[in-house]
Amino acid sequence: MANFQDFRERWFKPYLLILHEKQSYKEAWQMTVTRWGVASTVVTLILLIGGITYAVIGWTPLKERVIPGYVSEDSRQSAILAEIKADSALLALNVQEQYLSALRTLLRGEIVPDDITTEALDSASLANSEGELEAWGITEEELALRERVEEEDQFSLQRAQSGSRSSKSIPFPPLQGEISSKYDPSIGHFGVDFVAPIGSIIHAVDDGVITLASYTSDGGYVVSIQHFGSRQSIYKHNQSLLVEVGDRIQAGDPIAILGGTGTHSTGPHSHFEWWVEGQPLDPVLWLPAYAPAAKAEGED
Repeated sequence: MANFQDFRERWFKPYLLILHEKQSYKEAWQMTVTRWGVASTVVTLILLIGGITYAVIGWTPLKERVIPGYVSEDSRQSAILAEIKADSALLALNVQEQYLSALRTLLRGEIVPDDITTEALDSASLANSEGELEAWGITEEELALRERVEEEDQFSLQRAQSGSRSSKSIPFPPLQGEISSKYDPSIGHFGVDFVAPIGSIIHAVDDGVITLASYTSDGGYVVSIQHFGSRQSIYKHNQSLLVEVGDRIQAGDPIAILGGTGTHSTGPHSHFEWWVEGQPLDPVLWLPAYAPAAKAEGED
């Protein structure tokens, strides 16, 4: 109790603070103060000055100049964006390297290992209900086309054996249809034309890698496949494409939908070319399912 009384007397004892003029010593101002009051005022001023200083530095661009090593939010976002772009570039470079490796293997006439492939996730396969399909933006027509492609692939003819890959023969027909225009290199027609109902599925004639899958003015939607043993197949005038450049496919895989696109097309058909070691060959001679004679009237 005595200690509290001493503390109270010591810190709360009043003092008279008087200011005098220097020359006349005349009293100019006075105020009663205590030690506790002076200490509280000093602490309050320190906290107030500290808070104002923190606010000025923390909420203004001044922090970038005052705080050592501080990184602005714009710089941080730019760094994150640059890291994302770098990661995407490395992924794309890895995919391209796999594609080029598979292409080099094909050009040497070797078999592409199973681990060299470009994987593509079909987002529509994740939708297992009508509501999810609508959320993914898939129409009923697209869904029906996917089902038809799967059915065609499931019930397609038996794929060619590996022994046929080194010869000029075509293990698998591109589609089931009639030949309407024969091979005639003298007029620049380096393939044959197949006539079939529009929307028919076009298949890969052998295992390989997609080297071209795009639209051209004369050929419309075109697919080109590099096969084993310096062989190449080309499919023109498609309505739409089912593959992308770099995809690794097998004989019989659906690659396009028959149509009539391109300036050199006068009607729905599929133009098919077969090249071996850089030279075009008459595909009919290497398709066992078709007679060597093709109808004279052409589509190109």
